[in-house]
Parts: sequence; C-alpha cells; structure tokens
Amino acid sequence: MPITTRTFIRASIVYLCLGALLGLTLYLQRWLAWDPRIILFKSSHVQFTLVGWLTQFIMGVGWWLFPPLPSGPRPGSAHPIRKGQQQRGSEPLFWATFGLLNAGILLGAIGDPLFNWTRAPIYRTLAGLASLFLLAAAVCFVANVWGRIRELGRPR
Repeated sequence: MPITTRTFIRASIVYLCLGALLGLTLYLQRWLAWDPRIILFKSSHVQFTLVGWLTQFIMGVGWWLFPPLPSGPRPGSAHPIRKGQQQRGSEPLFWATFGLLNAGILLGAIGDPLFNWTRAPIYRTLAGLASLFLLAAAVCFVANVWGRIRELGRPR
C-alpha cells in the first residue's frame, strides 16, 4: 500500500476517533447536562465522521484500488511512460487534495459551532471557506483519478 493511501487512511482513523469522542460527549450531555452549548458541536461531529472519516477513507482506498494509468515503453524511447507511483496519477495533486480536504474539515468543524455561539460573521465566513476547500478537494481528486476510470476488460 503506498504512503499516500496510508496517510489518508490514518487521518481517517484519527477523525473516526475524534467523531466518536465528540458523539459520546453529545450523547452523555442528554443525561449529565454539563453545558448546553455542547450541542453546538453537533455539526463538528458530522464533519468528523462523514467527511473526515468516511470520505477520507473512501478517497484513500480509491486512490489505491483504481486501475493504474497506462504504462509501458514510450514510443521511440527506452524509458517507460509511467512507472511506480506515477501510474496512480499526480502525487502533488494528491497531496493538494489531502491538504484541501483536511483544511476544509477543520475549518468547518471550528467555524460553524463558533458562529452559532457568537454570531460573529467571521465564523460564518470560515464555514463558507471550508465548503470551498472541500469542493476544491473533490475536484482535485476527480481530476487525478479520472484517467484511471475505464471499461472493464478494455485494454490500457
């Protein structure tokens, strides 16, 4: 398994743990009544579990399991077209996807509860910026794996 995939999966497990802890806190809040503002972190729980854990896990496994890009000798040259990690796509674009996705998750998990608590417009801007980061991460991921999606049995 390439380091790129391992990084995505490890980050997703961290978000799973954060989401589970936050979910447990929200659940226990019903009976223990620590602080009524804890409910403001419900959106953070959703960010951590759906986007942080599930989406990031799917993207990491998808990066690993999609069929590789065509390889082989370059016409008129002894050097191959692609080899190793290059058969998976652009690694810099992959790391951009990882950075944008995690920035979007963290900004969303922080911005939305803070806006609901303080009503300061800057935090609503953070939540909007988080959405743009998540959209950019999705576009980067699709652009990176699009060439790897092909018909079953179709020659490379």
